[in-house]
Amino acid sequence: MFSPIAGDYDTPAVVLSLGRYRAWHRFLLSRLNLSPAARVLDMATGTGSIALDLHQRGFEVVACDVTRAMLRRAQGRADRSDAYLNLVECTAEAAPFRDSSFDAITFAYLLRYVHDVPGTMESLGRLLRPGGTMASLDFAVPHGIWHPLWRLYTAVVLPTGGRLFSRDWQRVGAFLGPSIREFDHRWPEDRLLSAWRDAGFANVRSRRLTVGGAVVIWGTRR
Repeated sequence: MFSPIAGDYDTPAVVLSLGRYRAWHRFLLSRLNLSPAARVLDMATGTGSIALDLHQRGFEVVACDVTRAMLRRAQGRADRSDAYLNLVECTAEAAPFRDSSFDAITFAYLLRYVHDVPGTMESLGRLLRPGGTMASLDFAVPHGIWHPLWRLYTAVVLPTGGRLFSRDWQRVGAFLGPSIREFDHRWPEDRLLSAWRDAGFANVRSRRLTVGGAVVIWGTRR
């Protein structure tokens, strides 16, 4: 689904997130407390936005994705920024790295696409040194008065807005609302936080952003 939109991913992503895309990334990265020489894994890197932000902060970055077209786009962006990213095509469940080889791990929009959430969390946790931080970002379902507006936005605005960019973006826009709702039903926030703890993380916390339409979760590996 995402290969056809890799070449023009970033501008529509900013627009369809109501301009909050970059702010969400900044908050995600603010959860990391790292030395300048830290080695960071960005899993599900997509076009490399978070990985490039990490590189600009002086970290050694390994960026992984399962979609080759996204990695090509990330490489092009890195080349234009004169930045070096170690790009690896792999899944989160079978990343080819030694245990405890990273000081921090970030990922965005990953867990909705894996079959085994606890197994994926455990696989990523093994790659993180004890005391290291892992932080994630994903869409969420708002509660309370914002929920009806969110339903309208995901049912109408996302697919209609996506169509302004391309047919492929229209399909992605139509897919996102049901995908987010289904994941929230299977993995409500409390259960997801428990999965982090069960995977070996302590001090697990979450923060809802943009009236609850996004959530950042972070924790420290025990």
